[in-house]
Amino acid sequence: MSQETSMSAHDPEDLHRLFAERANAGDVEGLVALYEDGATLIGPDRVPAAGAGAIRERLAYLLAFAPRFTSTTGKVVRAGDVALLSNSWHVTLGSSEGAPAALESTTTEIARRQPDGSWRYVIDDPASTTVLADVSLATPSDPSAFEQLLYEEDGPVVRITLNRPERRNALSMQLSEELTAALELVRRSQSVKVLVIAGAGETFCAGDDITEMGLWGNANEIMRRVRGYQRMADTLADLDKVTIAAVDGFAVGGGLEITMACDFVISSARAKWGMPEVDVGITPGWGGTTRMARLIGRRMTKEINLLGALHPASRAAELGLWNRVVEDDRLQAEVDALVQVVLSKNQQALRQLKFIIDKGVEADLHTAQGFEALSAGLTGAVNGAWQVADADQAGGILSFIADGEQWKARRALARDFWTDAHGKWAAGAYLGQTRSPQSREAR
Repeated sequence: MSQETSMSAHDPEDLHRLFAERANAGDVEGLVALYEDGATLIGPDRVPAAGAGAIRERLAYLLAFAPRFTSTTGKVVRAGDVALLSNSWHVTLGSSEGAPAALESTTTEIARRQPDGSWRYVIDDPASTTVLADVSLATPSDPSAFEQLLYEEDGPVVRITLNRPERRNALSMQLSEELTAALELVRRSQSVKVLVIAGAGETFCAGDDITEMGLWGNANEIMRRVRGYQRMADTLADLDKVTIAAVDGFAVGGGLEITMACDFVISSARAKWGMPEVDVGITPGWGGTTRMARLIGRRMTKEINLLGALHPASRAAELGLWNRVVEDDRLQAEVDALVQVVLSKNQQALRQLKFIIDKGVEADLHTAQGFEALSAGLTGAVNGAWQVADADQAGGILSFIADGEQWKARRALARDFWTDAHGKWAAGAYLGQTRSPQSREAR
């Protein structure tokens, strides 16, 4: 028996066994050989991939997660040269560097007998997938360990480049984990003053990788993942650094949400943007409705989200969603020029301004003015006018550390003030609640 014959499915029951063997071996061509020419594979995004080329791309993407398939139960119903198959699988995904995800998957397939007597898939539909454990990828603290983004630090400037150009820099689960880790590195740094985020391959970011959404799990697990993305965007928005999004090509969905969490957005003239989630039947999760409404108002936010159109970069600038649109070949130069202007400023003043603007816009006018007043006082202190006559110039702290007389005197006066029965009785009398001295003593 030839090797090719031994690797063929002589019965439809053989297909599931061969699929597991070849997937576990990382053999993409062996997997493609299980499908007849013109077959269709339904992806986790419910979009069909038809033909060997499209199926190869989907399967190669699956193998990138280092899957291990174990068949649990299976059923085959034959009708002449056609068979209906169903199978349940236990699958693990992930590399040895991080805790893998555990999945339970159910698949339904139609297979057909070929002229040579072998059986191949005609339609392959992974009907449902349940995540049994969160995907937990390694989140390295060493920037050189990132695989799907580039992290470059040059003095006070960090440049993060989303680096999945073959997928238009779509936010895979791994890229999202790496971006979260990269932002944490920036957050912890006291030397970094400016962060620039860009995308590789003349595309900023095509949003969340919808082909992976079948791996997100059930409704609760999806909510947990979205909350994680919200924390990622909040971390970006709250950095005490100036953040700049350099947008080229597409910035849609999650990509647009990244730009809305940045302080400045500069784009090329050819850039396109929008929130097309509505046409996939999903809704934005981390800024597409919330931050957008705060930036351009509810009416325009409804237009962008409910219609799902792709807009030219110029309209983003007109709406106040982005700052500037420049000629395509001027994008990097304009970003560099902005970085230089930002670095020329008093960095403490920039930090305070960013803080009071971001926090004040979420508050009522008088609360926001409180932020402004406190910031003015802090500015005065930073510029040298820190001594206030009736403050103790850190005397209280020093006295506490030394167990000194100032600390002891203050605590002696305050420790038991209005904490005894007399204090409680007096408070009651003030409120019109009369008590006799006897009842006061009893209390």
